[in-house]
Amino acid sequence: MTDSHRSTLQVVVQFAQLAVLVIGVAGLFLTIGRRDERLLTNSNEIAELRDIATDLAKASVESTTTNRNQDRQLNDLRERLARLETRP
Repeated sequence: MTDSHRSTLQVVVQFAQLAVLVIGVAGLFLTIGRRDERLLTNSNEIAELRDIATDLAKASVESTTTNRNQDRQLNDLRERLARLETRP
């Protein structure tokens, strides 16, 4: 092999190494970007689930309160009917 052929081969090898390095770094940045996107998406979904759970808890409390009020009203009506029925 001549010196010019060796230096041409070395240049080709160096360019190949540079290309592999650039591809590796680009892949690393792509992986980091995807991971960050997944983390952001998961954070948003967790926040939405937290809001849903809060709304469900509020609805449950309101439903229980409404049921208690209806039970009181029904009991009052029963007592009034019972008084009317027991009057001579």
